[in-house]
Amino acid sequence: MAEPLLTPGALAAPTPRTGALPRIRALVQLRFVVMWNTLRRHPWQLVGAIIGALYGLGVLGLVSAGLVALALGSAELARTVLILAGSALIIGWAIAPILSTGMDRTLDPARLAMMPMRESVQLAGISIASLLGIPGIVTLLLSAGTTIAWFRSPGAMVAAIVLAPVAAATCVLACQLTVTALSRAAGHRRFREIIGGLVLLVLVLVGPLVSVAGAGVASIADRLPALANGLSWLPLGAVWAVPAEIAAGSGLGAAAKLLVALATPVALLLAWAALYRANQGAVAAGSRTSARAGLGWLGRFPASPRGAVAARALIYWLRDPRYLQSLIVVLVMPVVFGFVSASTSAPIMLPGSTVIVAALLALSTFTDISYDGTAFSVHVLRGVRGIDDRLGRIWANAIIAVPLIAIVAVVTTALVGRFDQLPTLAGLTAVITLAGFGVASVCSAIFVMPVPQAGENPFASKPGAGMLSLIGMAGSYGALTVIALPTIACTIAAGVTGRPFWAWLTLAVGVVTGLVACWGGVRWGAAIFDRKAPDLFARVSAQG
Repeated sequence: MAEPLLTPGALAAPTPRTGALPRIRALVQLRFVVMWNTLRRHPWQLVGAIIGALYGLGVLGLVSAGLVALALGSAELARTVLILAGSALIIGWAIAPILSTGMDRTLDPARLAMMPMRESVQLAGISIASLLGIPGIVTLLLSAGTTIAWFRSPGAMVAAIVLAPVAAATCVLACQLTVTALSRAAGHRRFREIIGGLVLLVLVLVGPLVSVAGAGVASIADRLPALANGLSWLPLGAVWAVPAEIAAGSGLGAAAKLLVALATPVALLLAWAALYRANQGAVAAGSRTSARAGLGWLGRFPASPRGAVAARALIYWLRDPRYLQSLIVVLVMPVVFGFVSASTSAPIMLPGSTVIVAALLALSTFTDISYDGTAFSVHVLRGVRGIDDRLGRIWANAIIAVPLIAIVAVVTTALVGRFDQLPTLAGLTAVITLAGFGVASVCSAIFVMPVPQAGENPFASKPGAGMLSLIGMAGSYGALTVIALPTIACTIAAGVTGRPFWAWLTLAVGVVTGLVACWGGVRWGAAIFDRKAPDLFARVSAQG
């Protein structure tokens, strides 16, 4: 007689439970397994990750050299520099989730909310995985490397070594606290757009800001030790100040600041756990959408494949944060060039910003197909011709780009009072804009870039994306420069001679060259698109 499949003994067999440590280890392993599988599928991302690791080693080497220099200086200088730099490091970790550039989200708390693990296990797994990433390892090594600056004081060296994990843990916990605090708000598209715009403005203006900050620091250099002394009593600087107090022979001060340094990660952990508990199981509200009557932009373009592509692309330009950040860069670029022209006494650089604006806008369709994501399947399934896809995207881009470029050209020329050079500027801008459309039409049919998906933070990037972007953009800008060489030569002649003949010749050469390059690029890109549309869709789907 056959035995039953389920015996009473089998039903009664207890399921073995795993302890906290194996579960934490499983979470950490999960992070690295997912990351490795992603890198294996995308070789260029692997190359970028390797370059990122080498960059981290380079930073580590440069900072080590600086620490050796500090060791040869005075103890007061080492104390000031280490406290200020360490405080900046913790602040950098805390604001990193806002920038989200290249941050790993495998163990995002929102993804772990439904997993059968205790809260403490999840927090420990996330923290350890973050600490074992490239930024965490570099931070830990840098923290331990501060012992070099205190080689004259054995006690300070021991304190720096012992407190290195505390400093690294403070950085990691500050980062995770910010991630969890922003998790709900980041679900709203408007919030992401506002934060992304503000961050992008800061990044674009980083040159002028650094210059102004450098001048400000030079003027208050004598007050920096007092600033460092104030920070040494705060959570930002206490962990870096303990070795300095020991080196100075202040045992009481070292003990007091040690308490602050040890209490900081504990307080961050408690605050993070409270926020994590509040967010666990909650579903992000997301952004509200409102229905509108009619077809919107789809009803304002011709009822053709080309018109449909143009309408959809224009909707992206007006509503997608990934496109809006390009417009913010364009609007800020003349300000940056204005600052440079004022500081270098070269006012002609201000209208010259028009050429940069034109190049950025014209080549922005380089990532159009990558931004489409799985929506690109409509183009493949409906059999959209390459010529319609290419011209439709250029059509939408031109509606945005051409008026902006014209406004920047006229306004910047008026500010410097050089209307005699407006035909020259128009010719150079025309070839850059039109040829840029053609170059982007070819490159976007060849390259698929690892870009943020729809709904993600527009500043998030995937491992290795920087390297692939660098290669693609170098090729596109190089091709654009070669096409524009005849117009550039006429521009130089117009500037050297000052004769109107060369100015108007620049305009003519620029327009003709640009039109030819645009049409040739569109035809070439359309032919590539027709041949490789299924392959493009496969690569776009793989990156998601």
